[in-house]
Amino acid sequence: MRVLHSMRRPDAETKYATHMAAVAGDDIEVAFFTWPRAILGRYDLFHLHWPEALVGRGRGLRLVASTLLSRLLLLRLRLSRVPVVYTLHNREPHESMSPRGLRDRRAFERLATIEIHLVPEPDRVTAAESVAIPHGSYAEPYAAHPRADRIDGRALFFGLIRPYKGIEELLDAFAAVHDDEASLRLVGKPMDPDLAGAIARRDDPRISHRFGFVPDRELVAEVTAAQLVVLPYRRLHSSGAALVALSLGRPVLIPDSDTGRALRDEVGADWVRLFEGPLTGATLADALAATRTPPPGSPDLSARTWPAVREAHARVYRRALELRRHGRSGSVFAWLTGQDDNLGDSALRRGYADALRTRGDLVAYVADASPAYVSGLGLGLADRVSTSLGAWLTEALAAARRGPATLAINAGEFTFSGRYTLQMLRILPALWRFRRRGGAVVWLGAAVPGPRRGRTWLFRRLFRAADLVRWRDARTSEVFAPAPAMPDWALALEPAGDAGERGALGVSLRFDRPYPSEAWLRAVRELAARLGLEVVAVAQVARDTDYARRLAADLGGRAVPFGEETHAEQEAVLRREYAAMRLILSDRLHALLIALSEGAVPLGLVEAATDKLARHFDALGMPWATASAPERIARLAALDDVALVELARDAADRLGDARRELDAVRSLLAGDQWLRDAARAKTRA
Repeated sequence: MRVLHSMRRPDAETKYATHMAAVAGDDIEVAFFTWPRAILGRYDLFHLHWPEALVGRGRGLRLVASTLLSRLLLLRLRLSRVPVVYTLHNREPHESMSPRGLRDRRAFERLATIEIHLVPEPDRVTAAESVAIPHGSYAEPYAAHPRADRIDGRALFFGLIRPYKGIEELLDAFAAVHDDEASLRLVGKPMDPDLAGAIARRDDPRISHRFGFVPDRELVAEVTAAQLVVLPYRRLHSSGAALVALSLGRPVLIPDSDTGRALRDEVGADWVRLFEGPLTGATLADALAATRTPPPGSPDLSARTWPAVREAHARVYRRALELRRHGRSGSVFAWLTGQDDNLGDSALRRGYADALRTRGDLVAYVADASPAYVSGLGLGLADRVSTSLGAWLTEALAAARRGPATLAINAGEFTFSGRYTLQMLRILPALWRFRRRGGAVVWLGAAVPGPRRGRTWLFRRLFRAADLVRWRDARTSEVFAPAPAMPDWALALEPAGDAGERGALGVSLRFDRPYPSEAWLRAVRELAARLGLEVVAVAQVARDTDYARRLAADLGGRAVPFGEETHAEQEAVLRREYAAMRLILSDRLHALLIALSEGAVPLGLVEAATDKLARHFDALGMPWATASAPERIARLAALDDVALVELARDAADRLGDARRELDAVRSLLAGDQWLRDAARAKTRA
């Protein structure tokens, strides 16, 4: 495949484009940007970097010409349906842009089939698939250049000198460092004449600078001469400079942020030091004192080797081409209703929606759900929400008449209630018309507790109307008709908590079941004491909040209520809590599943637990997560550290298996083999 990057060809010096050139291989040809090549050339995939560089710039005729070229490229990419992969180097442009420029920048972003994230992006909203590929290290390209002797006390800033990088704050902070042995050096090309002048005017013999582009050989000497690299950016997204420093064995001081914490966790706190707020003299002096003795060994950049980065990009390119070949089959009409105060309901449907989006933009039916519930569905800017079942079905039928369209029946567990049955009576006739017009129907990840006389037949007709079906447990297969099983969609969501010290025992109980006995409470208190854990009672459903507070009081622990937060906000809070738990006890399936996805051991050893937990954990290959009612307290009493370590190991293995199964369902859904199979079945019928 021929991949065109939106960057210019790299010169003899190492830049990010050099990393992309290294992606070339037997199956990938890499080309770099020129306007004639982009608009008129042949390429199979367009790799977008810094889209602000492609939009109209300058003044007068130059602005007119650059805007025309930009619009022609947008038109070429749209009409040719060339897949676009977008590497998100920064969330917002570093320099101000006109409203027109921002609109054009966003137009390029919206073309993306897949987004590559260099750093964690927990709150990124996008309709594209997303994949994490870290910035490659510089250890390999810089290996041939000689190192300089380290100068004690030297702090270094290097890179393009721009206002957003906090240079003036660095100068002020260094002025407050009262240490004659300390020195500050600034190296790089100024992008702002006023800022360059401010640096040059500093009257401090300890401060030196070198303005201009610095070749690789000399940059290696500048970095290795430093004791500490300081990057006081006002906005830190990804930082190639930090990786240069770490690749050359020099510790860095950077702002505290999601990016900074992830890098510190990856390579170690000795190598990445974080500061909050504007940089101060005291913070800088402390960092210089702490790094006077170099950290032992070298930072762990094993995940960033060039072969690893190359292979990760190759996988993304193949996936983007697969999506183009099989196609996003028009609009996807997704039924995503759930309990309005239950974030487990929104979380599992977010996993479902993410998979469905491989077939097109979503039109999500949410009934009368609140904005708080909808926030947990993770809908992108291209997705739409419908609150009317009739309007949603009418639009689906019209879409099927125009071209390819997919309708997805709700996932999760449902009962044969009167309200649900009435909805089925409305939806079934529309489903048959939808299929006759060429629409495809999927039903993935549903479950029922058991049959109900007089109503089950109606839902079996719903099963027969679907082209692709996967059940969540064996019981549902018995009630309806045999179909392959799959794990719950909540397990497809990536962990979002900060994995660190696990010092908590979680408890989450349903508000509508009997409060646990004193014997059970005593067993939990003793278990927490035996393992040296803090008890944390959490509410994953808003109505569980009073129970959480009462449990925290009775167990001598801490409560995490569910108050005015949206589902997205509460889920972020709970994921941080789950990431700090060694285990969780609950009769709520999705409290256990989401905690499992964050690395906690899920145990349904709760007095009021029903067989729903056993059905789902047995399907996951985790029968030890539940027990019969008489055994639950005894199991808690027998649990010790050795047993818990073994359970944690098995839970991690089963979670990996579940995610691989979900990836397989997602890949199946993105393709078209099941559609061909369904079409043949319709023809035979």
